[in-house]
Amino acid sequence: MSSLTAETTKVEAMNLDGGTNDDKSGNSSTSDDSDDESDDEVKSVSTAAAEKKIVKALGLKEEGNAFFKEKEYDKAIRSYRRGTVSLKGLNNSNTGDDQVKTLLLGLQNNMAMIYAKQEKYKQALDVTKKALEVDSENLKALFRKGQMQRLLGDYDAAKETLKVGLKVDPESKDIKKEMALLKKKVDDEKKRAKKAFGGAFDKGTGGLYQDKEEEKRAKEIKKRDDERKEKAKKEKEEKKKKRKWEDECVSRMAKSEPPVSYDEWCKELEEKEEAKKKKAKEEEDEKKAAKKEEERLRREARKSKGEDIVKDDSDDDLGTDKVRGYKLTSDGRKTSFFNNELTEETKALIGDIAPKPINASASTAPSPIKHTESTGSNASAWNHAGTWEEKDTTDWCQENLTEMLSTLEFSRSGLTAEVSEVKEVKGDASVVVIRAKKRYVFDLTGELHFTVKDSDGAVKGKGHLKLLDCSSTAAAEGDFDIECAWKKGAGVAEVKEAVKGLTGEVDKALERFVVKFNEAF
Repeated sequence: MSSLTAETTKVEAMNLDGGTNDDKSGNSSTSDDSDDESDDEVKSVSTAAAEKKIVKALGLKEEGNAFFKEKEYDKAIRSYRRGTVSLKGLNNSNTGDDQVKTLLLGLQNNMAMIYAKQEKYKQALDVTKKALEVDSENLKALFRKGQMQRLLGDYDAAKETLKVGLKVDPESKDIKKEMALLKKKVDDEKKRAKKAFGGAFDKGTGGLYQDKEEEKRAKEIKKRDDERKEKAKKEKEEKKKKRKWEDECVSRMAKSEPPVSYDEWCKELEEKEEAKKKKAKEEEDEKKAAKKEEERLRREARKSKGEDIVKDDSDDDLGTDKVRGYKLTSDGRKTSFFNNELTEETKALIGDIAPKPINASASTAPSPIKHTESTGSNASAWNHAGTWEEKDTTDWCQENLTEMLSTLEFSRSGLTAEVSEVKEVKGDASVVVIRAKKRYVFDLTGELHFTVKDSDGAVKGKGHLKLLDCSSTAAAEGDFDIECAWKKGAGVAEVKEAVKGLTGEVDKALERFVVKFNEAF
């Protein structure tokens, strides 16, 4: 696979879209102190919000480029993906302006290039398809899509994609080079097939050699398939581990404990597994030792029985004392060797083992099954098995989050920033019980109106805070996405500091909401 990686890195210089657009954004403010707003003011605020999203996406793109140069590929992909999320809503049904489309294409092409470098060809192909939904003639996306189709073995589809690229730019060196690689790959496959099957029906010798070549090729194909499956299995296990880590973070937050990083959690998990294996080995050794001691006691018991056997030389008409499988008991009877005669010491050790009659009484009457932790205490009363169960908590979450946000305020330098109105809180929330384990899932958005007043009650600033990402995933990462849009006072440093403090209070309130949610259900 290293040769395939080399092919994808030859064009990194062209593919890493590091360009930026002019920063046309700015904090929008109005000089009118009255609460009544004209249509022009509303339009200005809407434009400012869109420009702010674009500026944020540009910043995330530059951040991703910096991570890429440091070879922090996973962090780079995360920055690019956050950039595409920031542009969410600006290109609905592909109706965004050229600036939005260009920025979105740059982010997606950069993601596809890094996925290709990491040999994650399927993910790279999926991203290029999204890029082509924005611009079906984007040359970088067409090149990367054709390259990924070739590396995944879909030669016909790769050929069709590269043909489209040549129609867009007949002089593209990268498309032509990829087309040449594709042609060489197809020719090599044809030669290999011809070599494997060409002499199958010839009358001359060499048939056995051809069979061996075919078998060798089949083994190579199977080996590649096995490697691909093994890689997919590892990726699946990694995703499963990350889901467990997310659950652990939510559980820690519910207990007011700080979340743990993924690497530290993996280390703790390995230590627990090692301790578990060590304990299992010790228990196994103890069982072996106990079994060995039991065998020793049995051998000693058999030896003691042999000493009690009385031989009678006068009673040897049939020579049974010399016949294997027979022995004489202590009372002179002849019996098979396997007839076990207990000594007095053994009888005392065993005690009375005769069956005892069972007297039916109230103490032995059947009793109903009690609900314990092992039968799924996290589930409903009817769900003793602790299987899958989901409870809708949307109304509770909306009501409690609205109540917690409506009373927030922050004071500094004689100014007080406070939430004047919780405009709306919407989304979905639920508690899911899977195998007696709870998972708290929520995805909420909202809008808070705020005002900044001085000690005399005069309004110095106002605007609104948007909760763009208040979800269980964001809570696990400790990264709630809060955006500020100004109507008045954006140019005053003291006012901005007060609103910054209010934003921090909102972030803390969201953390308290997560804890309350976990405690309530």
